[in-house]
Amino acid sequence: MIFDVRRAVEAQRRLSEKVIEERLAKEPRSVCGIDVAYAKGKGYGAAVLLSYPELEVMEVEIAEAEVHVPYIPTLLAFREMPIIFRLMKNIRDETDVFMLDGHGVCHPRRCGLAAHFGVVFNVPSIGVAKGRLRIKGSVIVGDTIVADGKVLGKVLGRIYVSVGNKVTLEESVKIVSGCIRGHKVPEPLFLAHKISREIARRARLE
Repeated sequence: MIFDVRRAVEAQRRLSEKVIEERLAKEPRSVCGIDVAYAKGKGYGAAVLLSYPELEVMEVEIAEAEVHVPYIPTLLAFREMPIIFRLMKNIRDETDVFMLDGHGVCHPRRCGLAAHFGVVFNVPSIGVAKGRLRIKGSVIVGDTIVADGKVLGKVLGRIYVSVGNKVTLEESVKIVSGCIRGHKVPEPLFLAHKISREIARRARLE
């Protein structure tokens, strides 16, 4: 299958128009971290649902799928969504907020993985990225990422936090901060990353 970059970019533009930045309907009681690792042409995803703010593990789901899209910066969602779709089918417990290892609206087309995911599944989502994308006209003022007069995200320690969908940036920062437990990334993503990498490592050894 040939991946059409032009169509993917246009899809991001359309999805970005559907992103909603609004306060959560209620105080979150659960947060789910999602991460994907790769080995031998497959993606291995893990979803870890924790209670919030206690951060006790409530549910762990894993899924795998063939990967047909190469890694292309700013187009990560098209590579990971097939695996994430399978994870979402497996999650049984109600989830108040999702965290994804990627950007939300802090993205050249305002539609990173977390925004793409949040719009597609119509759920509150937060982007937590370990690196910063190049965004035309963007600057960091203090701990705030701004482009064209609009606030896109916040720098929190060594990570970049931005709205995915149906949550405010203020709430996103508060929730991510409340999930930090001695690691660079928040606990739901730390655990999802650890599990997905271990599954991928085992696959490479088979």
